[in-house]
Amino acid sequence: MGKKLREPLVFIHGYAGGFWSFFSMLYKLKKRQFVSNRVIITVSRKGIIKFHTNKILQNSGIQIIFKDGKLSVEQQGAWLAKIFSKLKVVYGIDQINIVAHSMGAVSILYLLTNVETVNLPKIKKMVMLGAPFADIEPGIDSTEVENIQLSAQGIPLKQTKRYKLLKKGSKNLDDDIEVFNIIGNSDFGFSDGKVSISSARSLKYILADVGHYREKIIRSRKATHRKLHENDTVFREVIDFLLN
Repeated sequence: MGKKLREPLVFIHGYAGGFWSFFSMLYKLKKRQFVSNRVIITVSRKGIIKFHTNKILQNSGIQIIFKDGKLSVEQQGAWLAKIFSKLKVVYGIDQINIVAHSMGAVSILYLLTNVETVNLPKIKKMVMLGAPFADIEPGIDSTEVENIQLSAQGIPLKQTKRYKLLKKGSKNLDDDIEVFNIIGNSDFGFSDGKVSISSARSLKYILADVGHYREKIIRSRKATHRKLHENDTVFREVIDFLLN
């Protein structure tokens, strides 16, 4: 029997994602008994939230699925606030960890920095996978990767309104939150094929004054944007971070 996680682990998919986005990672977690069961939470196109379970255990794997995964970061952040509030108020969950991919990572950070919330579980650890924090449109699936220029200090030279809000609101994050930023490099040091390394790395500046930040660039032809949550190296890094 493997070592179990100590809190429920919440998964948030990226732009246009769905049920299969974290299927592989959750399957591996269950197989190794890191999580006890899989819980599905869906959000309809009209924002109707449904918990497909009667019980959430101490180390459940909770998968949030947006039926319309193409709506804005701000809308997703508002829905996530309602979900997390219900986790605490209805299911008595006081602490959670999070794994979020791409736009989902931007949405959860927007929630924690810019959405007024009450009665939310404490977030101990967050894993961000291939997240476009500095992109103009973090959800648009375009053929051209946004080339984000950073200063020597890692600050985007041109900052979007959303990026400025994330930075300004970072003071609302718990001082002891731990964040692991995993970045794919499958494109000769430029990107994971969809998100530039510099855009993902811009998270470091947002979190410069809060929490505990670490970063890992996975250099591999298989470390593509769509495959980051299925990559074995990424899986091992995530487990090591969550268990220690």
